[in-house]
Amino acid sequence: MAKATGKGLSKVVIAVAALIGTLVVTGQPAQAGEYDRKPEVTCTSERYPQFADQMADFVRLAVNVGTVVRLEGLREPGVAFYDHVTGTECYSTTEKFFETASLVKASILGALLYRPQDISDAERPLVEKMILESDNDTSLRLWREALGCGKDDNDNVRPCTLFRQFLEAAGMDNTYPDDEGAFGDTHTTARDQVRLFRLFSSPNPVINETRRAYALSLLRRAEPRYGVDSFAPPGTTHALKVGFSKLGGDKEEWRTNVAGYVSGGSQGYDYVTAFLSDRNEELPYIPWPRNGVARINKVAEQVNCGIRELNGDNTCWDFEDEDCFIASPQGECRTDRPLRSHRSQHWVRVEIGARLGSTMHWKLIDAANGVVVDEGDAVGGPDCVCEKTVHGLYGSYILKLSTDSPFVGETGTIYNHTGGPQDPDPDQPPVVSAGPDVTGAEGQTIELSGFANDDRGAPAVQWSVQPGPDVDAGASCVIANPMVVRTTVICDDDGTFTIRLSADDGVNAAVGDEARLTLTNVAPVTATPRAARAAAVRTPQPWQVLRAGTPVSLSVPFTDPGANDTHTCLTDWDDGTTSSRAATGLTCQDSHRYTRPGMYTIKTEVTDDDTGSGEHEVMVIVYDPDAGFGTQGGWLSSPVGAITDAPSASGKGHFQANVKYQPHDQGPEPGNGKVSFRVDPSAFDLSSTTLEWLVVTPDDKIAVKGTGTVNGEAGYGFVQYSYDADPDGVRLVVWPLSAGAYPQDTLTYDNVKGAGFDLDVARPQEIAHGSVQAHN
Repeated sequence: MAKATGKGLSKVVIAVAALIGTLVVTGQPAQAGEYDRKPEVTCTSERYPQFADQMADFVRLAVNVGTVVRLEGLREPGVAFYDHVTGTECYSTTEKFFETASLVKASILGALLYRPQDISDAERPLVEKMILESDNDTSLRLWREALGCGKDDNDNVRPCTLFRQFLEAAGMDNTYPDDEGAFGDTHTTARDQVRLFRLFSSPNPVINETRRAYALSLLRRAEPRYGVDSFAPPGTTHALKVGFSKLGGDKEEWRTNVAGYVSGGSQGYDYVTAFLSDRNEELPYIPWPRNGVARINKVAEQVNCGIRELNGDNTCWDFEDEDCFIASPQGECRTDRPLRSHRSQHWVRVEIGARLGSTMHWKLIDAANGVVVDEGDAVGGPDCVCEKTVHGLYGSYILKLSTDSPFVGETGTIYNHTGGPQDPDPDQPPVVSAGPDVTGAEGQTIELSGFANDDRGAPAVQWSVQPGPDVDAGASCVIANPMVVRTTVICDDDGTFTIRLSADDGVNAAVGDEARLTLTNVAPVTATPRAARAAAVRTPQPWQVLRAGTPVSLSVPFTDPGANDTHTCLTDWDDGTTSSRAATGLTCQDSHRYTRPGMYTIKTEVTDDDTGSGEHEVMVIVYDPDAGFGTQGGWLSSPVGAITDAPSASGKGHFQANVKYQPHDQGPEPGNGKVSFRVDPSAFDLSSTTLEWLVVTPDDKIAVKGTGTVNGEAGYGFVQYSYDADPDGVRLVVWPLSAGAYPQDTLTYDNVKGAGFDLDVARPQEIAHGSVQAHN
């Protein structure tokens, strides 16, 4: 410690002159700031609780900086903050209601954008003048005419329904219109204003993307501007709305508010703030709240500088000092502006100018929490211990003096030489966090939101991923950009991985932090995208026609985001046989030979090594010209709903078919035959024009497919299913060929709706008269 020198007196003169100058220029209210307490503040973040705890101190500091002492008690400002990057929300929990003044115009804008209809051409110039110029006349017109608020021509307050509906949708539970209908007297809280600007600044279901972009374009150009941009990070852009108005009564007192959005800059800032105040004393005849603006700027400085410091930018506070001058017989004083001690230069110096014969008691107080971190006595005289450096501090501090001296003029000074040359502490390593544990699925893009800062600025960072013991050999992960704190990662297998973020400041050894990445398996999918289908052809095609004895080649491409997985393909051929093979790359491949005619639904199940599976089905037609033929004739009761264009129609369905392969026919087209089906009394009449194939199975089931006319109009396909059984059955399926080459969803006629199209599950309807005969 050093003895006091004569330099203290000159500092007192300078300090007093500066203080007088401040009073003359701004009329700053006395006793702004109250630091002997810990304000109630809530700060939460599921992803970054440590960041939330650190921001809570800055918000408490902001509340104390903006608190004004009145005869009736303390007048706190409303402070709220939300950071999109870390998901951190902070707000002063006193949650006092403030009148909005012109700040409500941002809420009017939100309500207009919330409506189903777009802002009209007539409304657009009014909206822009309301926001860009904060014009009251256009605001009142929109308030009344577009939102149904304010007073009607009979001086009755309107219900303001649309505006209230918007507030409810926005979650602004503590914002409500004034009982007398004045838009500027709307009541709100800082937290609600942050909720509003979160709607403007990030995707949400209340205001769509196009309308959000329009709102931000206006708010980025709105005038006037203060608070949100006070000490905001360099390079950022600011979308904001201010509001100020004179309080009633004879006193020159004003309310002063602001809310806004800060984005961009070297660290990718993305946060919302709101600062509300009232009872700001002003000089008479000044139509502008200078002291209120100064107060809001001081409050905003703590929040903006706080988030800058936590992101490695310590340039807000540097080489500062603040004097405390005992100017009254009460024998007390304190510094008013908190000074910052940073993480790597964590010390504060106190210097006392004690006169001979006087004792000065000093306290160093944590300005955010009201805690005395150090104190002592300085006894004036040649042996005075009048200077002390308090080490190990990280925070914001004020100096408080008291004396038993009857003289005024005692002084004290608090210094912060952050980054300065005097007694520097060793350079500290960076602070780094890999963020919270994250979960997802293999092959999915997973967001990594790390955090790294250093007093020298942003340190160099590097992400890495290490598979855990439960991850299959050969698994790998790709990080989009491993050298930034916010990036993405994709891994090709499931399991537990360790993600690590390292930070290097170029001075100390690199430090790192780890988090867990847990990925679930994703089952293979056979419904592959078009690009995959083009790369790997799928066979057989649906309803592909094969002659009995001809091998069918199976090729089923699939996708699996778990590129490190292995796959097994199990195929049920629908003739009582199955086969199992390892997949070839991302394709199931196999072949089979059918020896008997029929309609076969081939089912392939692909299973990965983590038991995830996907299925594929395809039906093929197997014919045999030597298997026989079918004859049928008679009628059945065509049910209600069978005819699509006449769903209430029913009646006799007369059917006739005699289809066969001629000797030496190779097929698949039968050489002879005709199919007809007519429903009486409705106008549905099918007559075949071409036959495509005939299937006659050994168990006396018949299917024939072809094209024909319906009521004389061409362009229809049909399949007729028949069972020679006890009883006999017939089913007819007709569809427009414009809907495809085989029946799917669009049908013209089906007398057994909901049944499958495979012959074995077609469920033909029992006939009322006639017969079905399979000649095999």
